[in-house]
Amino acid sequence: MAPSLDSETLLYVLGVAFALGTLAFFASSVAFDLSITVTAALLLVTFVVFLIAGIAVDRPPLDTIAFAVSGVAYVVFLGYVVSRYRPDPVTVFVLLAASAGLFVGLGYALQENRLTIDRRTARIALLGLAAVGVLLVGADSIGEVEYTTDLDDELVPEETTATGDGTVVFNEQRVGTLSIENPTLFTRAVEPPSLDGCLAGVETDRVDGVGFYYEPRSYQLPDRLGRSEETTAEIYVSVALPENVTAPGEPIPIERAESCGVTRSEPTLIVVNDEPERVLPR
Repeated sequence: MAPSLDSETLLYVLGVAFALGTLAFFASSVAFDLSITVTAALLLVTFVVFLIAGIAVDRPPLDTIAFAVSGVAYVVFLGYVVSRYRPDPVTVFVLLAASAGLFVGLGYALQENRLTIDRRTARIALLGLAAVGVLLVGADSIGEVEYTTDLDDELVPEETTATGDGTVVFNEQRVGTLSIENPTLFTRAVEPPSLDGCLAGVETDRVDGVGFYYEPRSYQLPDRLGRSEETTAEIYVSVALPENVTAPGEPIPIERAESCGVTRSEPTLIVVNDEPERVLPR
């Protein structure tokens, strides 16, 4: 006979599944501008909150649901810590072994009724954990990772390569520096800003064959910075433009702009930052 699943159990399972989705979405930091440290801490707080709730309620199946959500929160917490901090294999092994011991110990303590919390104590503990969460979020809102672009005043084209279609590609060369600094108390994710641009002031009004990249490349830069840490990257550009517009060694001014919808009387490299609100010029 096939096992049956009553409607109440199905609803409980769906509730736990949605709790997993909610916690996974929170950990992805899609909708929350929280540091890595605080995100991990809040996931751990969530684990403790539902664990205390499950111990204090002692009313099937609500206690089982609370324990299930608590376990889900811990799994998401552990997965988040491993994926963001990327500890070495030995540390991962220790974390997994300690987690196994933690849950086996909790199960044994609950089975023997050695772990009990009265509702008054549970309420005080939950209020304390809520206060901790609020304090963490408040402290996390002070400051953010700072991105500063320091651009050269001009681009001096080097040796060129003809493409055969009436355009010339100038060699990729350095035009500035990106500085990234984390002045906050917590470890934060690093997301280098995207740079775009064009060459204004040529016969075609502007040339869109401009490409920027970082060295080291964006994927080679640190994906997080700890407290007071900083890093830098060089900004490089390559430009494709019609022949005879300029010659190797002839300087091209570099300007910042909000868009490429500008005109200039002479060839000018226009640099556009896609997110000017979070990038400081220098």
